[in-house]
Amino acid sequence: MNMNLTQEKVSELIRACAEGDKIALKEFFEIYSQDIYNFPLKVFHMSEDDASDFFLYAFERLRSGKRLQSFKGKSSFRTWFYTVLRNMLIDWKRNKKEVKIISANKVNSNGVEYSTIENEPDTLSEQKVNALSFADKFYEALADIKIENRITFKLAYIYYLNFREDEIQYILQKTGMNLGDFQKQILDLRERLSQKEEQSIKNEDKLTMLYLNIIELKQNLEKDAEHEFKDNLGNSNRIQDTLDKKYEQRRKLLEKREKGLFLTRTPYKVISSFLKIPEGSVSIALQRVIEKIKKSMES
Repeated sequence: MNMNLTQEKVSELIRACAEGDKIALKEFFEIYSQDIYNFPLKVFHMSEDDASDFFLYAFERLRSGKRLQSFKGKSSFRTWFYTVLRNMLIDWKRNKKEVKIISANKVNSNGVEYSTIENEPDTLSEQKVNALSFADKFYEALADIKIENRITFKLAYIYYLNFREDEIQYILQKTGMNLGDFQKQILDLRERLSQKEEQSIKNEDKLTMLYLNIIELKQNLEKDAEHEFKDNLGNSNRIQDTLDKKYEQRRKLLEKREKGLFLTRTPYKVISSFLKIPEGSVSIALQRVIEKIKKSMES
């Protein structure tokens, strides 16, 4: 990414692009075209031909500026844009059928059809259907938490959440900060957390790459199985060994994600200093909030 632009100038440029300003869009592509091209080379180690194909695919979807409307400035543009590019790249690979999604017309217990990848449900369509209701339930559950614990929870996940007006006033009253200092501290904190988010994105990229590697290895194994020559046995064994290692790597990453280690969370020490409460109180408050939210959403 171009490091000469300040965050403020980048935000102004993106806002203009989101509004369809042709001059701003031209400037955007002059600045970021090389990053779009390099992304698949650096992250997925693709060939230059594939990188060129992806660039055209991304350009078609970015040139109107509409995709940039969802950038709210909560993190650095670099972090946000890499997530957009990663999602685009996955979609592009699916469109090229390099990721095989086998439609089996399967139906889950809720009557929603799903496809399979490696014989695993692809819940993306179902997630889109249920995303709004899930978000509604989450925020309803969070709103029922007493304000001091709710604020502790939001501060822990401030990279993703925003404070309401009554919560801001509560914080100002409790800490003695003025509104300007509060806003500056939150912006500084989100900027620091954006570096952690970059690591989370890298972990997601690793997971995505492992899925792609596993699919490719399974395809190679199936091709070898079609030939009944002894010369293929050694190759098949090597492929199987590599496949087993990829499965183990994927298992470990999935375990980390299940534990929430891919989420960007504010350190307890920072929350403690910000709210002027002991770190132990932060831990207890977060445990209580998480338990109540889980219980509320399961009911």
